[in-house]
Amino acid sequence: MYGPPPAKPKTMFPMIAAILMIVAAIDGMSFWGVLAFAGGTLFGALGGLGTMFATLFFICGAIAIIFGIIEILGGVMALQRKMWGLALVGSILGLFFFGWLGFEASLMSFIALILLVISRKEF
Repeated sequence: MYGPPPAKPKTMFPMIAAILMIVAAIDGMSFWGVLAFAGGTLFGALGGLGTMFATLFFICGAIAIIFGIIEILGGVMALQRKMWGLALVGSILGLFFFGWLGFEASLMSFIALILLVISRKEF
């Protein structure tokens, strides 16, 4: 009659979401890092209007790297099944990533978002 509370159901959804988020973050961060620093250096060497584009590349790259760090933290939290809100924010920020093949990082973050919403009760 008085026993331990029933255990939470454990599915693979948070773990799959965490893996997708971490892979998407690494993909997006590497893409934007290369684009920001190589593209920024190339445009900066042109001078004039090129420096404006170089600054734009650097700012976009820095923002993407910050988003990627938050997404990695969210992936770790999803892996541990803690802080559902941070995991959700990380997957939402991952929607703004472009990867090496186009939108694959955004697609992985979207799938992770769906899996996190489905598995809300496991956190």
